[in-house]
Amino acid sequence: MKKTIILGMPKSRNIYQQIKKNLEFYDFEVLYIDNFPEYIKYFKYQSLKERLCSTMQKLLFKNFLYKVKLKEELLLSNSKALLAETKYDYAIVIRPDLYPVKLLQLMKEFTRKKFIAYQWDGLRRMPCSKQIINLFDEFYVFDAHDLVDKDFQDYELTGITNFYFDMYQPEPVRHASRIAYFVGTHVSERVADIEYCISELVKNNIQLRFIIPTSNQNKINQYQYPHLITFGEENAIDFSENMQILNEIDIIVDFVNPLHHGLSFRVFESLYYQKKLITNNKTICKYDFYHPDNILIWHKEDLSQKIQNFLAKPYKPVDSEIVKKYGFGNWIKNILDLSPYEKINLPL
Repeated sequence: MKKTIILGMPKSRNIYQQIKKNLEFYDFEVLYIDNFPEYIKYFKYQSLKERLCSTMQKLLFKNFLYKVKLKEELLLSNSKALLAETKYDYAIVIRPDLYPVKLLQLMKEFTRKKFIAYQWDGLRRMPCSKQIINLFDEFYVFDAHDLVDKDFQDYELTGITNFYFDMYQPEPVRHASRIAYFVGTHVSERVADIEYCISELVKNNIQLRFIIPTSNQNKINQYQYPHLITFGEENAIDFSENMQILNEIDIIVDFVNPLHHGLSFRVFESLYYQKKLITNNKTICKYDFYHPDNILIWHKEDLSQKIQNFLAKPYKPVDSEIVKKYGFGNWIKNILDLSPYEKINLPL
């Protein structure tokens, strides 16, 4: 008999579809609860009375949250209809800070065994209230700093890494030149690092495939080499396309977000697809899969001193049991405590 699970998470880059598919691959029956469905994104008043009430609340009482309240009530009503009075074995909510507390409470009400949260962008970047954290049976974070941060010492948190999608098998595509690949959102604090890395890769005759999906000209103007980066929101890569690109490149490039120290999906993709990784996230050396022939950690402006030697060395295969440990199959067993599994810990 299939295990049943409620999945709650944003649709960002369609990663929710990949998680849903991987849960189904591991024999879960999945119900997805969206935090921001189309009927909320393009909200319309259900009646003239609602519209008039909203206008009166704003004009007479300076209450600008009446519309928010209507949206939340609609979201709760439709989500309850989706649940259809059915109890699910588990629920996992990724980015619980994006869900109204009442919706989280509703999801918990329809969960029989474990109600789990995963905050994969770090609590300092995407903070949750203690009220939200205490709703969950287990609250997972991917940044080891959150576990020792004095601002969160009163919270019960458990550490775990990100993962790679193991229902897909790597299928390398032959190509002539060496290609370095980066896709990520614009963060002003890492523009200088991106620019410096680009200059060093170009010096070493590495072909670039850097994608930063923004159409904001003020953001684009912060880059010295805009001709070497693909900009534009229409160029956003969803996760299914990303996995195909991973078969076509040689080097994955990763830039740490200054607001957290957790390892991004790029790190685990490099492990699974056996791609060299260039990163400025120095915490990566504490993990069991780290090998200097495969992962180049650079600081400030010392990349030029290291890159040629690094690129000259062949990729050193990592023990298959270590690789398997960070696959989605083992990750979900950790999250739900479904034995047997290899325990995933964050280094302190």
